[in-house]
Amino acid sequence: MISKRSYYQLIPEKVYQNLSVIENSLRPEIKGYSTDYLKEIISIVACHVRKDDKEDSPLRAEYLRRLVPYAEKYLNGLIELEIIQRSPYYIPGQISYRYTFTPDYQSKYISLPVNNAKLIHRIKKAHSELGKDAVKLIYGHACQVRYLKQLTLADGWQELVESFKEDTNQYNAILASAMRIVNGDIFYSRDATEGRFHSNITNMKRELRQYLRVNNKPLTNIDIKNSQPYLSTIILTYPSKVAGLAKNMALSMLLQSLKVSQNEDVKHYIKLVADGLFYENLMQEFSLTRDETKIQVLRILFAPNRLPKNGINKKCRLIFKDRFPTVHRIFSKVRGRDQGTKFENSNRFAILLATIESYLMLDVIMKRIYKELPGTIAITIHDSIMTGILTNDVEAVRKIMADELTSFVGFAPKIKIEDYNSYLEKKEEDNNCIIQYDVTTSVSLN
Repeated sequence: MISKRSYYQLIPEKVYQNLSVIENSLRPEIKGYSTDYLKEIISIVACHVRKDDKEDSPLRAEYLRRLVPYAEKYLNGLIELEIIQRSPYYIPGQISYRYTFTPDYQSKYISLPVNNAKLIHRIKKAHSELGKDAVKLIYGHACQVRYLKQLTLADGWQELVESFKEDTNQYNAILASAMRIVNGDIFYSRDATEGRFHSNITNMKRELRQYLRVNNKPLTNIDIKNSQPYLSTIILTYPSKVAGLAKNMALSMLLQSLKVSQNEDVKHYIKLVADGLFYENLMQEFSLTRDETKIQVLRILFAPNRLPKNGINKKCRLIFKDRFPTVHRIFSKVRGRDQGTKFENSNRFAILLATIESYLMLDVIMKRIYKELPGTIAITIHDSIMTGILTNDVEAVRKIMADELTSFVGFAPKIKIEDYNSYLEKKEEDNNCIIQYDVTTSVSLN
């Protein structure tokens, strides 16, 4: 078990092995040089990984300066030594530089305890100040933030990390997510593009979620099946209803005037989605696994209208077009031409569906949960909600989600509850669903 007062840094093995050489190069160039400050900059880059591994994570200079004095000097020195690489551009106030380790230094992370009391105090103060700043940007979601700040990890997460020791990227991503919670580095924000709520949990690998605790209570995830296809059906049935959520005037006007013929392929598309069999049906057509099919469906929904060059992508799109010609034509209209800003080009369809999702989850469902079920643990992961698994709130939260989604979309969603069988077994064992947990099984943030 990790001590309540412990704070840990993550350093790639290859960087750690060359630390003395790195220090000899940077020490003369930085006033008040500190080995702990250098390692903290390295650790910040290590911890800010994205679960999708598709691109490096952005870091703001202001954030770095609050944590480490002369942060830019350490960072620039590491870039000059070709240990860290930075994205080629940024847009002030919009897009921050992205950082990652160069290929020569990418390696498994090792964790090192921090004993520098001054640095730990500075880090805790920075986390507190940054949290206060973030609260201003997520007005109306204080309840969710309160539960995020209570997040801990149950024993066993270290063994989970070790189980991925043969896959460096997975190992590092899970360890980084876990260590940010252990260190009390809780983050949250709501983006301006889609209105989505981002936090430690939304950037966390699914495998680690089972170890999450709030007040020592295990959590389960209540998830909308076929979420993107499900929300897309409103474009086929009642497009004008979501015109006000479009971030582009041309798209809003299109949705207000769009007429969709209820041809057989439209009805079939909606039925498959309503029955929760959409991906399963296309798996057979595409001759792919379920995960591969989901990837192809997202490409079909959101990629530009031109025919893909990739053989698999092209084959799947042509199959979809043949199976659902009216649906394909309508979605192509909504995507539009591939030019202009992200609100004007083919990205606008993906942004629209994500905006619908965030509106329903955050501004409708979550507000109703906190109003009708005060004291209920509820934390969003975009199209799903995590809540305490061994409480009556699971069914109550699921019902509110189903009610509001059905009312808005027009038909009931298929909702999946993770670990639902074990949840039912526990519920049967204890009619009140009140189970006591040993507090020593969690890692404290404080």
